[in-house]
Amino acid sequence: MSSLPAQRDSTALMASAIHLASARRLIVKIGSSLIADAETGEIRGPWLETLIEDVVRFFARGQQLIIVTSGAVAVGSRHFNQLNRPLRIEEKQTAAAIGQVRLMLAYEQTLKRHGFGVGQVLLTNEDIDDLPLRISSI
Repeated sequence: MSSLPAQRDSTALMASAIHLASARRLIVKIGSSLIADAETGEIRGPWLETLIEDVVRFFARGQQLIIVTSGAVAVGSRHFNQLNRPLRIEEKQTAAAIGQVRLMLAYEQTLKRHGFGVGQVLLTNEDIDDLPLRISSI
């Protein structure tokens, strides 16, 4: 039995790790399913703590980290769980407003335990239209 595929996988993994370790700036996208429990809509605190521990390690190596997070609607929509239908747009907007506050508080509290602060950048449609240009200049 050949170990060639395993060696290729191991080599690719090592190359990815080296590339990651040598990056000056990392952009991490956190999806709703990672940050919020699908059943309860609660923020997954232990998972967030592990993420922030990783952030601290990257920062200690001199790397900058930008976190792009989803989850505001998922976290805020638990207030609408008595509805047995999909949320209307205005309900999603309300859920997002509620959830965003809770998300930022969770990030702030977790980062604070490690001596870091948090900031938030809100994007407009124009920012998103120019996103490839903006990312290449980061």
